[in-house]
Amino acid sequence: MAKLKDKHVVIGLGKTGLSCVRFLKRLDCDVVVIDTRSEPPGAVELKQEFPEVQLHCGELNQFDLSKALELVVSPGIAIGTSAIAKAIAAGVPVSGDVELFAKSVDAPVIAVTGSNGKSTVVSIIGKALEALGYNVCVAGNIGLPVLDALSAALEVDVWVLELSSFQLETTQSLRAKIAVNLNVSEDHMDRYDSFEDYAMVKQRIFEGCEAAVYWLDDHRTKPIQATRTLLPFGGNAKTHGRFYVDASGQSSSVVDGSKALLSANDLHLRGEHNLLNVAACLTVIAEFSGARYLDALAAIKAFAGLPHRCQWVADLDGVSWFNDSKGTNVGSSVAAIKGLANSVQGRLYLIAGGEGKEADFSPLASAIQGNVDQIVVFGRDAQSIADAVERVTEVHKVGTLLEAVAWIKSRVKPGDAVLFSPACASFDQFKNYEDRGYQFMAAVKG
Repeated sequence: MAKLKDKHVVIGLGKTGLSCVRFLKRLDCDVVVIDTRSEPPGAVELKQEFPEVQLHCGELNQFDLSKALELVVSPGIAIGTSAIAKAIAAGVPVSGDVELFAKSVDAPVIAVTGSNGKSTVVSIIGKALEALGYNVCVAGNIGLPVLDALSAALEVDVWVLELSSFQLETTQSLRAKIAVNLNVSEDHMDRYDSFEDYAMVKQRIFEGCEAAVYWLDDHRTKPIQATRTLLPFGGNAKTHGRFYVDASGQSSSVVDGSKALLSANDLHLRGEHNLLNVAACLTVIAEFSGARYLDALAAIKAFAGLPHRCQWVADLDGVSWFNDSKGTNVGSSVAAIKGLANSVQGRLYLIAGGEGKEADFSPLASAIQGNVDQIVVFGRDAQSIADAVERVTEVHKVGTLLEAVAWIKSRVKPGDAVLFSPACASFDQFKNYEDRGYQFMAAVKG
């Protein structure tokens, strides 16, 4: 207890925890770090940069956090953990990196959450606002810790943040100029007590915001608290937000009211779900910049997409291969399947599997039916996926991703397409989803 008393205790090191230490030390705070891992990532950097900051490793329940000045908790650690919950009950304030950022920033913030599409949306918004002449910094869950971004940025006109539910758990002071909730589907059910609990955490993004952007077709994305400006996107020809997707023509288009702005053929991004992402982006850009949003259309058309998100890998012997390793939950994979299915001339093969995070895989069945010819499953929860979808398509079970690629390679014909969208986390066999995606691409090209 003596080592933690009256100190800022950073719980969880890694990239985010290290950014918190850097930020707190710049403010001359007395900092100590706790990590449950015996050799946490970032330990070497911590010792090099801040040799005076003590790192304690071990299970949290062996530490008495009740006398700490503040707990700064990394996103990977639930604040419901017993040791943290006891400290909260004792009156110790709890923050995360986004909360520290929110208390320190003056420029307007556009904050984006959602189960799927967050990285694509913040990237498009960033590129579009840059095209309009704004100095933009895109940060957060997309990979650049917000506190590192804050220390490195000199002049920022607008911050565009991707925020996960984990980050929102410890955020109270954000007050975004524009807050966005793209969609809510089952994810992280191993962390939350129920789907509704998870959806309620997503609602935190709207607290104190000036304008709330939500998907008209998903009631869980609509703010439950009073909000000055409500900006729905999506819908259909009868009931829709200002920006929505019109699928009535030969090629689906994003529409402003009744005016078609761009079609699926205008975009480098593949999939109908990405048209809806563009509609969300345009809702934000128009609210932020007014009629000038039209000058950003060229930047949106030029956006080539992000790695591991329905990313085209190769055309081999007439067969197209797509890497959607970022499909770490069922909703993301459902969107990828539906988005890709209409553009495939031959058969569509799906590779899925990994660590399912206690998700319900049954929604995969309706997306697969009529769209996917065969599915190959691998990894820890392969059998759970097979049980959920075997009534609608042929299922083949293998042990590893390499075996899945090899099995499909021996069967595909010109005109076919292969989609790798796991619907699962990667940690049973890979370092992270990026590692998984790169291994998939290497297997395809090899």
